[in-house]
Amino acid sequence: MSSSKYHVTLTNYARGLAQDITASLAHFLAPDVIVPAATGQYKSFDDKNDFQVVDTSRAVGGPAKRLEFAASDPTYNCLPQALEIAIDDHERDEAGQGDPLRLEEAKTQTLVSSAVTSHEAKVFAMLAAQPVAATLDVTGGDPIATIDAQIESLATDTARLPNRLVIGLPLWTKLRHHEAVLKRFPGAQSVGVTMAQFASLLLNPAIDIRIGILSKDTAKLGKAKDAKNIVGEQMVIFHASQSPTLYDPSFMKTFRTRRGGVDVVRMYRDDSARSDILAVDWSEDIKITSPVCARKLAVG
Repeated sequence: MSSSKYHVTLTNYARGLAQDITASLAHFLAPDVIVPAATGQYKSFDDKNDFQVVDTSRAVGGPAKRLEFAASDPTYNCLPQALEIAIDDHERDEAGQGDPLRLEEAKTQTLVSSAVTSHEAKVFAMLAAQPVAATLDVTGGDPIATIDAQIESLATDTARLPNRLVIGLPLWTKLRHHEAVLKRFPGAQSVGVTMAQFASLLLNPAIDIRIGILSKDTAKLGKAKDAKNIVGEQMVIFHASQSPTLYDPSFMKTFRTRRGGVDVVRMYRDDSARSDILAVDWSEDIKITSPVCARKLAVG
């Protein structure tokens, strides 16, 4: 087995590809914050008291209020991550010698896609620990009233109107055909409501809605596939900054050392496997930085 070599072309390709697919649900929930070092401090907004208004008045000749990290502020730690994939000599023979880079790019794309899926699963694993703020009745009642109550509660606690909403596909299927939703749009009984129509019913009609469609196989290795939607029958109402930093109260963040989520693509030879090995390396730390800026609702 030979030592690995930094592959400039594939690294640039992987970074561009990663940025193209950052519209994933995980990035929507926990957007990237590029940090100057692998470890450091960030501002956490754990309760309503963290949202108090700062008195910015300054006496003539006196000092200004300074925003700074306190000793008690939590830390992030961007731990190393890596994935590998083999390019068997037989695959190269079948592909031919005309365009070897195309095969390497295809393998790199598989690595980056797997990394994005893994990141998404991690984000939703953390989200699972969030308490359920309210239950939704998908067989009766008025789910819009329940959702609006949580939007108002969040805005009152934080003085920030929640601007994002994630709905699991199984829940969205039921909500768009819910009787209390359909009756607000005459003629929609046969087709259901659109996402834009649903948003127009909410307290913040400009809220950005995304549907969680990613599934994972919950069956053990060797068993028949048992795919489950990751978000499931739940939704998350939350606030997120368009340009998150170490200081803003976005609900979740992914701290990274490099934009695009790829540090380097390496290649090395594994003679025992008759293969060239491509390896993608990156680092990340996913944090719930402002739990009070989110409300999770689930089917009761």
